[in-house]
Amino acid sequence: MLLHFRRFLICQLFLHCLLLSSLCGSLCAATDLQGMLTQHCGDCHSSDQAEAGVRLDHIASLSAQHAERLLSHVEEQVTLRLMPPPEDGPLADSARNELLQLIDAEFTSRQIRSAFQQKLRSPSYGNYVSHVHLFDGSVSEVAWSPARLWRTSPWVFDNLSARFSADRTQLRQPFVVDDRQGIRDYSAMLFADSAVVSVLMSNASVAADQLLSKRQPWQGLAEAETAPSDAALQAALQRHFENVVVRKPADNELLRYLDLFRSTLQTTDHREALRVALMAIMLHPESVYRIEIGLGETDQHGRRMLSSTEMAFAIAYALTDHPPDPELLQAASDGKLQNRADIQQQLRRMLNDVNLDKPRILRFFQEFFGYTQAHKVFKDADRSGGFSYYGENYPLMYERDADFFVLNILEDDTDVLRRLLLSDEYYILNRQTFRNTVYEFYHANQQMFDADEFPPEKQQELLQRLDLRGWHELNQKYYLHNFNRGFRGTAAAVRQIVKEVRQWKNTDDEYKLLHGMQPLYRRYPMVYDLEDEEQDFLLPQPYRRPHRAGMLTHPAWLIAHSLNDTTDPIRRGKWIYERLLAGTIPDLPITVDATIPEDHSRTLRQRLQVTEQQECWKCHQKMNPLGYPFEMFDDFGRYRTAEMLDK
Repeated sequence: MLLHFRRFLICQLFLHCLLLSSLCGSLCAATDLQGMLTQHCGDCHSSDQAEAGVRLDHIASLSAQHAERLLSHVEEQVTLRLMPPPEDGPLADSARNELLQLIDAEFTSRQIRSAFQQKLRSPSYGNYVSHVHLFDGSVSEVAWSPARLWRTSPWVFDNLSARFSADRTQLRQPFVVDDRQGIRDYSAMLFADSAVVSVLMSNASVAADQLLSKRQPWQGLAEAETAPSDAALQAALQRHFENVVVRKPADNELLRYLDLFRSTLQTTDHREALRVALMAIMLHPESVYRIEIGLGETDQHGRRMLSSTEMAFAIAYALTDHPPDPELLQAASDGKLQNRADIQQQLRRMLNDVNLDKPRILRFFQEFFGYTQAHKVFKDADRSGGFSYYGENYPLMYERDADFFVLNILEDDTDVLRRLLLSDEYYILNRQTFRNTVYEFYHANQQMFDADEFPPEKQQELLQRLDLRGWHELNQKYYLHNFNRGFRGTAAAVRQIVKEVRQWKNTDDEYKLLHGMQPLYRRYPMVYDLEDEEQDFLLPQPYRRPHRAGMLTHPAWLIAHSLNDTTDPIRRGKWIYERLLAGTIPDLPITVDATIPEDHSRTLRQRLQVTEQQECWKCHQKMNPLGYPFEMFDDFGRYRTAEMLDK
């Protein structure tokens, strides 16, 4: 008994020592942090002199909430090297690293989270990572990625919804992304919240009812007088699982759905039990998320690799909005996605397949440059001199022109970044160039078409004139009207285009038919600064434009990075500083009034002088000088030599 009591005392003493050691460690860390803050920041941020209302001499006495807010702010300022201010000299790297480590230790000891560290999970704060350490070779750890779930994108759902039911139009889109500039499909930002789950439940209910009433084998099983056999039920559930999840179910997965059917059957009829099982499959995690948690083997560094199935989906969704094609799934099944060479082989196959649509490539550049936001910026049509036609606004058309600009450079695959930023070769309303090219081809071969003949060699000649490898590329390259999107190069289709051109141009003059601008488009060339003699939609495409260089002077980019009635040199400069120069600019403090004076007797640049005051210039000196050169264009993207001062 005495022996047990002694052991108890020893254990208690050991636990108290551990607790005291931890407490002492926390106190020491807090003391060290306070000492460093006092040493490096005390002159400006103490009870005697709290610049900007910030005190750093009483960390230990702060509540968890106040400490979290203050330390997050200090961590951000020190990380971005905004503090100490330049006139006081920078912190030595060793002191700076030690201070950040002590701040991190304080967060840990208080069991609070750093708001600044949470920012780093967003792509908008990617530049907060030290680029020096990223590339100087000092990081010796083996590269790795965290386990993650990619929520299904709206585009993927649109392509998969046909697999769910007989009538996809009855299904609602559950997956939306923020309508903002920048990369939007990001694993750490998108989750299936209650709103998403609610729509998924509704879709599953609608789809299950359609399957049971309109599609075999589920309709036959539902309308049978007796419950289906295990074999028939298993085959039906497996088929539905493969449609929805796009892989074969594991034995234990299929067993769970069979058990769900049997348990539901105890309280209802077999039709409703089958409906519940079908709904459950449509709510499978892999129909909501793409999984990258590492289900493969562990390598010599302890990293769990992606399984072959995970890798197949990662490859497919890196390029397309569709699940893996049969060849990719077969490679995964055969264990041929295990190494770098296997993956490169599949990527090259997909990249070289001209019949495979790869929208993710163009979407990256759309989101990086942000030019597809142009049509969402409201502009006064009267002030523009004409900004829309047939219910389609010009900025949306400029966005398509910008797509062609990007695709042409990517297809050449030569000096891609340089040409994206410097090329003066632009595409100008390609859809009308397509129509006029077809009309010109008809005009040169009229007797053949009047005889309803269009031999294969002539079809190939038209494809070459349109710079197409096949008709499947037509809509992507020329972004046709809805009523022309079915064009496939038949004699009847060519004659229909000719009929439309003649009706719309309303002239018998062949030169005007081939070269003249339609009245519908007469305002369009303004933004490209076309002279009267240049307004010809048989211009060579791409067409060189003066005063412009690359995407940042493209009308779509200029409009997307403008305000409703003015240009926006600050945000344009911020975009360049962060996106191209990898710089960092802190968030605008909530206490700052960021409005620009309304005075239309002065230019915007004159009115922006308020941002050059001492308290603002620390940040604006990084943005304004980069944005001011774009004032050579107005807020519609038109080149100008003077700024109009009245509205």
